[in-house]
Amino acid sequence: MSPARRGSHDGPRGGPGAVRCRALAAAALALGGLACARPAPPPGPMASALVAVAAELGGEAGQGREAWSALEALAARVKARHRGGPPGVDDLRAVVFEDEKFQREIDSDDPRFFVLSSVLAARRGSCLGLGALMLALGERVGVPLDGIMVPGHFFVRTRESPPRNLELLRAGEAMPDDWYRTKYGPWPSGSAEYFRPLDAVEVAGVHWFNAGNFLRRQGDLTAAAAAFARAAEAFPAFAEAHASLGAVEQLQGELPAAAVAYDRAARVRPDLPGLQRNRALLQQQLTLLSVDGPVPDALPPDTRR
Repeated sequence: MSPARRGSHDGPRGGPGAVRCRALAAAALALGGLACARPAPPPGPMASALVAVAAELGGEAGQGREAWSALEALAARVKARHRGGPPGVDDLRAVVFEDEKFQREIDSDDPRFFVLSSVLAARRGSCLGLGALMLALGERVGVPLDGIMVPGHFFVRTRESPPRNLELLRAGEAMPDDWYRTKYGPWPSGSAEYFRPLDAVEVAGVHWFNAGNFLRRQGDLTAAAAAFARAAEAFPAFAEAHASLGAVEQLQGELPAAAVAYDRAARVRPDLPGLQRNRALLQQQLTLLSVDGPVPDALPPDTRR
């Protein structure tokens, strides 16, 4: 099931708070009715947001409850592994990658490899999917972790002193900051979206961005635009989300809406690769439209992000 298309000339509605409310409400519905004789603590904000995204991206009925049960089972294993006191990040990593043998997925961008419920079911995930698992599980067992994004990649970081970067495509191996700068950089100094802790709503926004990329490559531009709009709404500092929304709207002929999205991307990151080219193409189309009527065929915008 694809996300619904927003109004083509409307800007993102609400804001991160609105997204948070939707996420928590959806997760509450998905996870309701799990209590037995001794009710479990309610899900935290990260798990709630991730289960809600899974439900909105087309999860089957009951999948949220199954995901929560699987997460609870993993949490019990983490706690049992460290009986002498509270669990630590090494217990978390050992259960996920050594005991349960979760595997990495590096070839497919299908949502089933980053949506939490399907990652839990298949024991396989992309960097984002394994990151979602670690964040939700860490939240559940009291091991605080932060999700970190760099261009084209996602990992988690501990809150220890000093913190450790856990590279999820290498079974949670600790990697230094310079490894990420060399492999995935460069990115602008002081970037608003990269190499800093993301909150639950922003992590959900990264999921919507990945969904938008998948839907665009599948040729479903309407659903892709809706997903990119959700990403931009949840993560306003994510310039690529605004620019990708603009590119898809430009392909659909929604030129004024595309101009708004490009403007928002430029306010966040004016040096974003490809943005100025797309804005120039859009301006040519708008000029031709105002002078000659219908817009003639033009070079497509750059949709690579």
